[in-house]
Amino acid sequence: MNAPEPRRRCPVCSSAQVRLFARARDVEYYTSDESYSYLECLYCNSVFLDSPPTDQLAKIYPANYYSYDSNPQKTSFTARVKEFLDARLFQNLLRRIPGENLNVLDVGGGAGWLLSTIRKVSPRVKATHEIDINERARPAAEAAGHFFHCTRVEDFSSSESFDLILLLNLIEHVADPAAVLSAMHKLLSPGGLILIKTPNIDTLDCRLFRHHNWGGFHCPRHFVLFNRQSLMDLAQRSGLQTTRATYTQGAPQWTCSILGWLGLKGWIRISADRPLYMHPLYVPFCAVTAAFDFIRSPFMPTAQMFVVFRRAEK
Repeated sequence: MNAPEPRRRCPVCSSAQVRLFARARDVEYYTSDESYSYLECLYCNSVFLDSPPTDQLAKIYPANYYSYDSNPQKTSFTARVKEFLDARLFQNLLRRIPGENLNVLDVGGGAGWLLSTIRKVSPRVKATHEIDINERARPAAEAAGHFFHCTRVEDFSSSESFDLILLLNLIEHVADPAAVLSAMHKLLSPGGLILIKTPNIDTLDCRLFRHHNWGGFHCPRHFVLFNRQSLMDLAQRSGLQTTRATYTQGAPQWTCSILGWLGLKGWIRISADRPLYMHPLYVPFCAVTAAFDFIRSPFMPTAQMFVVFRRAEK
């Protein structure tokens, strides 16, 4: 199997003006001992993995990867709060989409637990489709009533159009985000919306943990990372128009940064048999860091961002 080719051009804007941004290791799942290089584009300030392991997806997404659960941490108070906030967000989005029978596509959502939340908030949602690369997510997804497509998003095609497409913590996982956005543009119904949630590179936690396995790298699973402007510019070049852009909390990102740092210091135990999201400190740290981001979100960029797109007017 050939190793991925290093890339010296930015996958967001194609600029060749790049520099080393940081090196990081997988301290969340310990799928590799390798040190990975992240590069920064000097033109758009996006950050990307120098040699994305696109040929090792089964390795870097192990069987205990968090999204393969049918509803990760469903019993925690933090998860219940998140589900409430997700439901409110989806309800507001669906109000803006016309039609009585809506098709929803979720990309990279594992067993489709977000699709189940969407169905609860609107009886207009009639068909829910999940794309994921792991076949192990199929039984839970289909048991919940979702159509499951085991494929990379880059390889997905459909004769159907979708009224709402979710790319929640997904666009950073693909090597060619422009190709994905162009594909989603083709799948989007005329009145439909695309919701993207992704880490924000222009944020405090990145500055603090950049050289300490920042959780936003989700190393080596995040291939491309954006600031708000670079994401909106890329979407525009893909035929999409921004309708709303906001910052939001990034508690898992903060928590993995902190726990990973503590683990490498030897102050807590981390290992391949217990990923960071299973650590007993994970949930309380998420609660604290989520509150921190919510408090400061009106005044400054926070750890993650939501951006809503529709087809650009011709």
